[in-house]
Amino acid sequence: MQLHHKIFSFITLTWIILCPVANASGLALDPDELRGSSSKKPISVLQNRFYLKAWRPELGVLYGTITNEAYTDTKLHGYRLSVFLNEWVGVETQYILTTVKDSADRKALKKKIYRDQFENKLVTADAEVNPIRQMQDFVAVAAPLYGKVNVLDMLLVYVDIYATLGISRVNTQQGVKTAILAGGGQRFFWADRWNLRLDFRNRSYTETRAGNQSRRNAWSVDVGLGYLFL
Repeated sequence: MQLHHKIFSFITLTWIILCPVANASGLALDPDELRGSSSKKPISVLQNRFYLKAWRPELGVLYGTITNEAYTDTKLHGYRLSVFLNEWVGVETQYILTTVKDSADRKALKKKIYRDQFENKLVTADAEVNPIRQMQDFVAVAAPLYGKVNVLDMLLVYVDIYATLGISRVNTQQGVKTAILAGGGQRFFWADRWNLRLDFRNRSYTETRAGNQSRRNAWSVDVGLGYLFL
């Protein structure tokens, strides 16, 4: 829970500092000029994307966590490289390293000591875990949704909402696993080259649990900073 609070605080502080500085009154259209004398006349406005991505390589860094582990606390840090073929579709690769620590539940289990009746010796209770050491993603990115949010008629926040689908090579204690990856995220633009990203990804693969093959879904959430070249 403390980790989630730290991530939320980091996102809030980053948004306040790096939020788009576009002034809503300076960019918005004047309703009176469009409506004329009638205050009830509807307004239809179609605006292209304000920040463009096509054929502009993007380099980014990320920090996050795997959220659905009971016995380990896994932090993520790494970098990503992507390029959009047009404003809607692109490809991306990520290289992620992990830092794995025992959770409070696992530490409590290790403190429990009992006698093994078969081998007549003292042993500790421990959970069966398969920690993730490294991940490399190869995905297609689709960004069909684009928009802007007016904040109190003072700021315009430009956003991209996208989905990701591909494969991931997950290096675990049991060896390298090939996972199916699906996820989504959102970009917040404040300049032509810089953007803040929030990503969720699920990597699904097979591992061994209690001697049997079992399907595992590793859910990750991360915050990233991206820079667009060209």
